[in-house]
Amino acid sequence: MCGIAGLLVYGDAEPVCERDLRALRDAQRHRGPDDEGLWISEDRRTGLGHNRLSILDLSPRGHQPMATEDKRFWLVYNGEIYNFRGLRRELEECGHRFVSDSDSEVLLHGYREWGLALLDRLRGMFAFALHDAEKGETLLARDPLGIKPLYLADDDGRLAFASEVQALRRVVPDRGIDPEALATYLLWGSIGAPRTLYRSIRALEPGTWMRVGPERLTGPSFYYRLEDELGHAEALDSVEAAESLRAALVDSVRHHMIADVRVGAFLSGGVDSSALVGLMAEVHDAPICTVTLAFDDAALDESSLARQAADLYGSEHHEIHIGIDEVRERMGDAVRALDQPSVDGVNTFFVAEAAARTGLKVAVSGVGGDELFGGYRSFTRVPRIRRAHGAATAIPGGGRALSAAAGLLQRLPRTPARSALVRALEFGGDAAGAYYGERGLFSPAEVRELLAPELVDAVEACDPRGSLNARVRPGSLPESERVSALEMRQYLQVQLLRDTDAVAMRHSLEVRTPLVDRELLRAAARVPARLRRAGPAKLHLRQAPRPPIPEALWRRRKQGFTLPFEDWLRSGGISTVLPKHEWLRRSGVRRVAQDFEAGRVHWSRFWALLVLREFLN
Repeated sequence: MCGIAGLLVYGDAEPVCERDLRALRDAQRHRGPDDEGLWISEDRRTGLGHNRLSILDLSPRGHQPMATEDKRFWLVYNGEIYNFRGLRRELEECGHRFVSDSDSEVLLHGYREWGLALLDRLRGMFAFALHDAEKGETLLARDPLGIKPLYLADDDGRLAFASEVQALRRVVPDRGIDPEALATYLLWGSIGAPRTLYRSIRALEPGTWMRVGPERLTGPSFYYRLEDELGHAEALDSVEAAESLRAALVDSVRHHMIADVRVGAFLSGGVDSSALVGLMAEVHDAPICTVTLAFDDAALDESSLARQAADLYGSEHHEIHIGIDEVRERMGDAVRALDQPSVDGVNTFFVAEAAARTGLKVAVSGVGGDELFGGYRSFTRVPRIRRAHGAATAIPGGGRALSAAAGLLQRLPRTPARSALVRALEFGGDAAGAYYGERGLFSPAEVRELLAPELVDAVEACDPRGSLNARVRPGSLPESERVSALEMRQYLQVQLLRDTDAVAMRHSLEVRTPLVDRELLRAAARVPARLRRAGPAKLHLRQAPRPPIPEALWRRRKQGFTLPFEDWLRSGGISTVLPKHEWLRRSGVRRVAQDFEAGRVHWSRFWALLVLREFLN
């Protein structure tokens, strides 16, 4: 796990500026404090920078930028390739000679041997730049499921890239906030690739590559689409499904344990993290180091459940109490660590900090379990919204009645449920729209109230249903797999994975996600959806460890791992100074604050504006 950076010149642009390259690299030092490197080609058209967090091959032989022996191929890489040993054996049989024990070197030799076909052979999380000095071109690529980020800024023949948005802002011209990204954030609470909050910076999408040649850019082009894995279920019975899923889970966990340093885990006491700790204990011959946060809020505190899981699976457990005083002092740092505005992620900032304090460099997270095994309420609510909307519109005049009802609701006093109902009435005609009705933050009408009048076109351009249908294409999937695809491509990729990487790497901590794994997804997709998502409480996931997760840990009300934000906001533990910007309508922002104080809206809406303050001001 590292930070990568680079400047790539094409056409007649000025040569690489070493000062800019160093600034780009050094802005990400927290991502890799163990080593740093810089390389500029002789023609000064390619510059690569790297900050290293040593996980595999801790020796100097793992230094980057890394080159092949003949100096033709150069690499900077962020991530982990879990099947690198098998790939290395294949390459050695083809005559390739290795000088390190790192997974990085496998990328260099693999690209020489297989070209772009290398990407489909990789199991892991990655973002890398691989330069071919003979051809004068550089390949940029990102992992299939979007675990590791890669951001780009194209400035008239100079392409800058980095692992973080804020690093790029140090060296690229500031063209201001992207109005469509701002509208997207308010609609969803996060900003998905290829947009970022800033006009001049874009994100390479998951499962894509692009090339920077001597004269032009090629791509981005997709080599993988998550949706293509779904809809290929086999005729399995419940016993075969359980055996298949357990085997795939054990295999994924075993691969995610590969490291030359200790691998620990976040442990919340929920099904996902407890199951992973149980599986880790099964495949590892030493106690797993586990970390959990304890709160004063009894309704959200799961530390006692985490202790039960730790005792059951024999982990070396660390329970870290976090209170309002520490939050007050650190919240600004936590929000800025997000790199871009998001309503999520701050919780991971604090648990990652706690893990790093125990000496861990690598921690496993249970993110992805709900998307794969149907743990969210969206799996029942989205189809229900869709069916109700379809039944209403089948009645003569039903469509007009729904629109009228949505308009009437908009004029009524706000309640926490009103906005979701309006979104369902307006957008529930298909799976993507119903999903937005369930997962959206503000409705388009509410976003227009928050933004200045001149940004109305930006809101229209960010139609949430249209963008989801274009990006995810849920209509091409069996109905049973549509919510899975939407959850993985929207909430998981755009919010959970992006936020986790940004805030954990602020503490130089690599987070691994065994439940977000290409081979696991492929194996799980062969199991019929009704069996894979069997309940209660993700049956096959909680029964996969030996022993299975006990009833006390799963027979309870489901709640995600979150901090007691509402209490902290109401008690003054978090600053509630409202954002001010020419593109924000003050009356709309003040109204959200007043509605939160009166209990008329969910705290996440108010919090979304406070997060935005850190990035706009």
